[in-house]
Amino acid sequence: LALIFGAYLDKRELQGALPSQVYRHEGTEGELWLDYVADLGDGFDATYSVAYLLGQPALTVDGHRLPRVQVLVMGVDQVYPTASMREYEDRCKGPYTAALPAPPADGPRPTLYALPGNHDWYDGLTAFLRLFVGARADQIGGWRTQQTRSYFALALPQSWWLFAVDEAFGAYLDDPQLVYFSEAAEQLKAGDRVILVVPTPGWVKAEADSTAYDTIDFFIRKIIAPSGAEVRLIIAGDIHHYARYASPTRQLVTCGGGGAYLSGTQSLPPRITVPPKETLVRKASPKVEYELAGCYPS
Repeated sequence: LALIFGAYLDKRELQGALPSQVYRHEGTEGELWLDYVADLGDGFDATYSVAYLLGQPALTVDGHRLPRVQVLVMGVDQVYPTASMREYEDRCKGPYTAALPAPPADGPRPTLYALPGNHDWYDGLTAFLRLFVGARADQIGGWRTQQTRSYFALALPQSWWLFAVDEAFGAYLDDPQLVYFSEAAEQLKAGDRVILVVPTPGWVKAEADSTAYDTIDFFIRKIIAPSGAEVRLIIAGDIHHYARYASPTRQLVTCGGGGAYLSGTQSLPPRITVPPKETLVRKASPKVEYELAGCYPS
């Protein structure tokens, strides 16, 4: 099954020059569609099944027509079990090229961005960078690639942004990455809305490890909050199921159904406090209660 997050965004002309390497995407005919897929799986058939759906001109779900997107975000673990160029060719590039071999003739060519997870980091990110990053990495089948590092910021229509942060095994964010996002955040304005893409759902893992959410909280407090922009959605892969926690102002989504084996949801708490009550961060964000609003499998 494909567990894919689709975001509909109205078109608006963004004003002002963007900082270097912040990618700008405008919608066509008044809207922009974005897909998220993570944890692509360890077998061709499962990975291809999801890629096939992503590559279709349109899908009809519950009576709604969902067109092929302009932006596809791969959120962590594009290869299993360990990173190597051969594994990426067989388990990522191969299935996605088979699903969309050439730029579509029936619509705009979609752009693919990828965020590494722990499996991508197992070789020090060498193979990941070769496939997704740099001048030689310009396409995977019909999807084009254009990122120049393992993290990225997208300027989307209607005052929406997407920031994808590379936590690299839960370590401190490195200084070049903080500089990059600080520069990108200078373009944010009060009332802008941000989609934050992170490798792991620290809001859930914090139930067992009170430090698991610290990096996300630090990023929101130090990089985004000073601008007055609001993080409306945080999305992660890593755990192979779908789970959405909701508060009045923010959604926390785990979406790791890109083809990997499914993980159960029976141990998910019905409500969580974010940041966790046990955090040792002295200046943590105000604590907010979230309710489990949906999950798959049941």
